Amino acid sequence: MFIAKLIKEFLKVLQTDVSPNQIAFGAALGVFLGLVPGILMKCILFVLILILRVNIGSALAAWTLFGVISFALDPISDKIGFFILNIDFLIPLWTYLYNLAIVPFTKFNNSMVMGNIVLGLLFFIPVFFASKKFISYYRTHWRDKVAKWRLTKLLTAGILSHTILK
Repeated sequence: MFIAKLIKEFLKVLQTDVSPNQIAFGAALGVFLGLVPGILMKCILFVLILILRVNIGSALAAWTLFGVISFALDPISDKIGFFILNIDFLIPLWTYLYNLAIVPFTKFNNSMVMGNIVLGLLFFIPVFFASKKFISYYRTHWRDKVAKWRLTKLLTAGILSHTILK
């Protein structure tokens, strides 16, 4: 049932006339949200998603996808985070941040967390532009074809959502 709901929400996002920039920015923030571990970091990013004018559906879809992918990226993010945290000229910055009031609760001093923050920053721009290009391509070449599919009609009409997806 969860997969069907995800497909329904994904189709809704693709079929609407929401700006490609809003969808792409939501997806990019969702990638960051999916990669970064820790409750405080996720809460901060989720509030940012709610405050900014982005598509929440694309953010949640990217969060789900990259939440799963993040497990495969853990060894890489651990090495990246260890490297970043041990750069000599950045150690005073990390010490300063750790001595602030709330910042230590983000657990940025953990190599896995720092590595995921760096990976989130690295993926942010490519995901934004790739999502924007995909949305534009989809809307010009595939939107009308997909709208005619029986599954799309069932999902968008709400027939399946009221009977099966509850």
